[in-house]
Amino acid sequence: MVHPQRRVRVLLLGVFVVFSLFAAQLVRLQGLDAATVSAAAIDGRLREATIPAARGTITDHDGTPLAESVERRHITADPLAVQEYTKVVDGDRVTVGAAGAAADVAEVTGSDPAVLEQRLTADPSSRFTYLVKDVSPKQWQDVRRLGIPGLHAEEYRKRTYPLGESHAPVLGWVGSGDEPAGGVELVVDDVLTGTPGRRVYEQGGAGQEITTGFSEEEPAVPGHDVTLTLDSDLQWYAYDAVKQRVEEAGAVSGYAIVTNIEGEVLALASYPSFDPSDSSQDASDMRNAAIEDAYEPGSTGKVMTAAALLEQGLVEPETPIVLPSGRLPRGGTTFKDAHDPEDDIYRTFAGVLATSSNMGTILAGEDIEDQVLYDYMRRFGMGETSGLGLPGESPGLIWAPQNWSRTTKYTMLFGQGLTSNALQQHGVFQTIANGGVSVPPTLIEGTTAPDGTVTPRERATGERVIAEETAQTLTTIMENVPSASGTAPLAAVDGYRVAGKTSTASRVDPRTGRYSGVTSAFVGYAPAEDPQYVVSVTIQRPTRISQWGGTIAGPVFSDIMRYTLQEHGVPPSDTESPEIPLVYDPDRRAPGHPKGVTLGDIAIKDERDGE
Repeated sequence: MVHPQRRVRVLLLGVFVVFSLFAAQLVRLQGLDAATVSAAAIDGRLREATIPAARGTITDHDGTPLAESVERRHITADPLAVQEYTKVVDGDRVTVGAAGAAADVAEVTGSDPAVLEQRLTADPSSRFTYLVKDVSPKQWQDVRRLGIPGLHAEEYRKRTYPLGESHAPVLGWVGSGDEPAGGVELVVDDVLTGTPGRRVYEQGGAGQEITTGFSEEEPAVPGHDVTLTLDSDLQWYAYDAVKQRVEEAGAVSGYAIVTNIEGEVLALASYPSFDPSDSSQDASDMRNAAIEDAYEPGSTGKVMTAAALLEQGLVEPETPIVLPSGRLPRGGTTFKDAHDPEDDIYRTFAGVLATSSNMGTILAGEDIEDQVLYDYMRRFGMGETSGLGLPGESPGLIWAPQNWSRTTKYTMLFGQGLTSNALQQHGVFQTIANGGVSVPPTLIEGTTAPDGTVTPRERATGERVIAEETAQTLTTIMENVPSASGTAPLAAVDGYRVAGKTSTASRVDPRTGRYSGVTSAFVGYAPAEDPQYVVSVTIQRPTRISQWGGTIAGPVFSDIMRYTLQEHGVPPSDTESPEIPLVYDPDRRAPGHPKGVTLGDIAIKDERDGE
């Protein structure tokens, strides 16, 4: 049996060895490896957070914000920590837990306390949940002052659109995950997007930041601001005018476009529109119909035919044309005018265009070579996108001559049998207003870096489509359209000379693929003697008031053009429109012909030869 004193000595020796090991480890930790252990402890407490970069602001040409990012917070919670929430009630500090926290947070944020409590108690073992999303920084500070344990906040940037649906189709929107969708937001996403920052800090056991601990921050770099050519007031005005007309006329939709003659887009409005802040909407309804809808232009397309005929020397403004009193047979079918010419069958070519005669346009244009007609329409931009660059734009469709049917040429002469979007058709008139030079439309005016450096856009070079003389002749002819002798007296603008063209085109219903209703439009520019602005208005499938472009779209054009001219300080016209004959006397002897040969004889002979 072991002696008791020996047993004590062994135990003491064991204790000494153990304490020696502890002492050695303590020396190592606090002496030799102090820095390493301390660093490891800090590493265990370090947390890294991303600092969101502010997305660049989109403004109109005057600096009015159209899309901007505002600082917001998501409140998060550690449900286990929240259970320890205490507060003073009737002078005593009591534990109120999740129910009390939910009630107090709801009072600050306006949330439903029952919903908040459910989020805090749904999973008793959870250490994380989103309690309230999308609150202001001030609301978060008010919640923070409550002293509820386990509550934290995630910073994020919310995209807002101050002018709402009037600008939405142009601007697009930023959807879930901060992904841009549609419009300018998508086109210049790389410019608007900044570089996120990084923040490293020490976190305590309860999830709170240790204010005296390690902290390091790499600031975020915001994106560039983008300035558009848009005039926000004019954009809203055009949108509201189209909206009212669509509702009055019981129409399906409508668009209005305003540019200057250099192609800068001041307004690009579509109705119906959408709320870019409402993420619950169907993406199929969040579109820019003014550039995505392709339809047959109708009589506004006659301007391209007229330009080609004048350029080729096939007609002059006073070329006589006799209109049939009934229908015109061509290509195995017959064509007619919207209005019976009755006794007014003796038109000049200028009169045919001013009164929008389908039969007269066919008689004037049927001798032009197929390829030449096709080439001119392509030069005017048919069959390809406008160059604006917005996503979803339709190029339209124009068949090459080898694919034409017996009637294709005749229908194309008066604007049917091909499709294009509203901006393409607008561009035809911009070209004429600009003296025959086409300039691609533009929406971006420039960008501004975070340091204030401004980079203007590169100016596009124009391309001559028709001669300046041809453009001037077309302008003179089209000044008769918004007049008592033309098809759109309601499109006139008091005090200003206006040139333009109506259209009432058969409309294909995109759901059935069959013709149903019409597309009513008016496109024009002013002042005609020195064009500054081009305005186009299109109303799809009106069912009330009228179907004619001059009646449906003409007044809206007049309203928007008047606003545009006056807002931009364009003085009224101080000259009279040149006179050009729209009809002729069939009994007047033709110059250079024997006695008894009249203009009427020549025109009738030409008509019969073409049958």
